[in-house]
Parts: sequence; C-alpha cells; structure tokens
Amino acid sequence: MNQVNSAIRNIGPRDLGALPDRVQARIDAGEPAAKVIREWRGLSQADLADRTGVAITQIMRAEGTGDVSQEALRLIARGLRVCDEFICRSN
Repeated sequence: MNQVNSAIRNIGPRDLGALPDRVQARIDAGEPAAKVIREWRGLSQADLADRTGVAITQIMRAEGTGDVSQEALRLIARGLRVCDEFICRSN
C-alpha cells in the first residue's frame, strides 16, 4: 500500500478503522474527499463551518475547485477527524 492510500485509510485519533468501502469508492471515482467525508459524517457545510471556524464559502471552494489555503484544508480535515494529508492531497 503506498503512502497516499495509507493516509486515506488512517482516519484519526478519535476513530478506529478505515473509510467504508462506499465512501472510498466515491473518492476513487473523483468526488472531492472533503465533501464525501462530510456527508458520511452527517454534517452540513454550516455544521462543518461551526466546528472548524472556516468560512462556509471556503468549505464550498474546498469541495469544489479546491482553491483554498492549506491552513483551511488542515482545519477542515481536523473538523472531519481525518489526517491532514488526506484532505490536503486530495484537493
């Protein structure tokens, strides 16, 4: 398993296991990881904005074009409880 796949499957300190197959399949199909994981966690964009302090417009860009700062991506990753590298590399 290469480093990217290893990072993808490393969910975070508060979680155990890996992403469910259906979540991973959506990411592999090209959907933005931030959006797929947010939906899997059952969060709205507003919920994630409240959890992270990142503006909802930046979350929308992270889920679309990926045109946001690395710091915003790190905060989003932490709000979603995944390793930073996973969200940062996928955008």
